[in-house]
Amino acid sequence: MRHVILTCLNHPNLRWSTKEIAITEGKYNGARGLFFLGIPSGRGMYSDGSGLDCTNVIIERNDYGKVTGYKAVEECNCKSDCLIIAEEDKLVKRD
Repeated sequence: MRHVILTCLNHPNLRWSTKEIAITEGKYNGARGLFFLGIPSGRGMYSDGSGLDCTNVIIERNDYGKVTGYKAVEECNCKSDCLIIAEEDKLVKRD
């Protein structure tokens, strides 16, 4: 059973993953646990096509590019019925 990439209707920059059995009509149905992935890293899909590369840490830099700190990407507080299949899920390689 493959994992599906989800996003929030109200926070389209955030990503989660769950097993496909937890999806009904394109929305999360609560049948399995959720895994918070964070935000897309900008690296695109994994080289094996299994999913989207995400990060849950934002690196803060000053005007000269020097790292000044790190900030955790936080999940939103929206209800789980706001989670839908993300656009890039169609790029996931199927077995």
